[in-house]
Amino acid sequence: STEFSVNNTQPRGGYIMLIGKVEGTIKVGDTLNQTIDEPRRELIMKNHTGTHVLNYALRQVLKDAADQKGSLVAPDRMRFDFTAKGAMTPEQVKETEMIAQALIDQNGEVFAKDSSLAQAKAVKGLRAVFDETYPDPVRVVSIGVPVEQLLGDPDGPAGNQTSVEFCGGTHLRRAGHVGKFVIASEEAIAKGIRRMYALTGPEAERAIHRADRFEQRIAELVKTIEGDKSLVNDRDRYRATSKQIFAFDAEVIQSTLPQWRRDELRTKAKAATKILDGYAKQAQAAVAEKVLAEAKTLVEKAKNEKVVVHIFPPGATGKALDSALKQLKTTSAAMAFSVDEEQNRITVFAKVDQASIDSGLKATEWVNAVCELVGGKGGGKETQAQAVGNRPEAVDQALQLAREFAKTKIGS
Repeated sequence: STEFSVNNTQPRGGYIMLIGKVEGTIKVGDTLNQTIDEPRRELIMKNHTGTHVLNYALRQVLKDAADQKGSLVAPDRMRFDFTAKGAMTPEQVKETEMIAQALIDQNGEVFAKDSSLAQAKAVKGLRAVFDETYPDPVRVVSIGVPVEQLLGDPDGPAGNQTSVEFCGGTHLRRAGHVGKFVIASEEAIAKGIRRMYALTGPEAERAIHRADRFEQRIAELVKTIEGDKSLVNDRDRYRATSKQIFAFDAEVIQSTLPQWRRDELRTKAKAATKILDGYAKQAQAAVAEKVLAEAKTLVEKAKNEKVVVHIFPPGATGKALDSALKQLKTTSAAMAFSVDEEQNRITVFAKVDQASIDSGLKATEWVNAVCELVGGKGGGKETQAQAVGNRPEAVDQALQLAREFAKTKIGS
């Protein structure tokens, strides 16, 4: 049997030329049975009528700034290129989608009629692609308003209140047959030119359902985080939760969703991370407060000592240790240690006065003296220096070494 698969049509000399691929043989005089891939054609019709709807909605949101520069209609999506001064905000994208869906939900009839080019161009609100040449007569496609009504009252408001375009393509009978409408992305393709991808019908429904599932997941995750502040004390659970949020965000980015809902989901993921960060800051603040309280108890004990070397509560940052050492105003030289076994980390901070420096004890050299033991590398100035190492188990040895090193420089 012979099959002629048509993949393109073009008007030539008053005829419609069918272009495609022949499997078998075909000759002049043969009679062919024409069949149409109706499911595929229906999806294309949804996206084509949807393209007209999108053009109308964009004009409502961006006003005269949005001029169509090209489009592509496929069974699974549509692509629409348009002029714009800059990227659309998430609010503008959402508004465009809502306006388009509202026009679709009105379920207006899709009217099409040939008209003289001059008469059709007189209709206010009619959209034509910039610089494109149109035939005369030209086919006018309107949603919800008969073409005859528009031609009879070209200066009336109807042309600005619905979609009216020159078009020779295939369309639905009613706008409501488009079904759900989703803007999946909005991006730049050239200076002053933006590109939108949009979905209709079953593809749009799938994108909406996908977003619904993401909404449920992030809501459950946030609820879990908000209900368990103690997870900050369990490093493994804390990291696992952080990774879960990161993985969620990456999945949202890669998924086909309504763009404005993608933006909202990512905002919610950032908010979840912010909650976790808040827990971590609260925990750090609690440790810092404990370190400071302990430093204040050392003041009386160390008031007659030139050198103080002390191990502070675990988990303290360099900043917390610095604040602690500032309490020891009468001490010439002080070194603080703090370990974090969960992160396998030891923090060292040293502070010396000018008299100690003159005697030969510099903070940088003091810290470097213990770095080999704690498995780290130090840095800073002569008056203060710090280091972070990966051998917290060596803290007692490091403390002893620090005392001996200072003693050889300035005594005890």
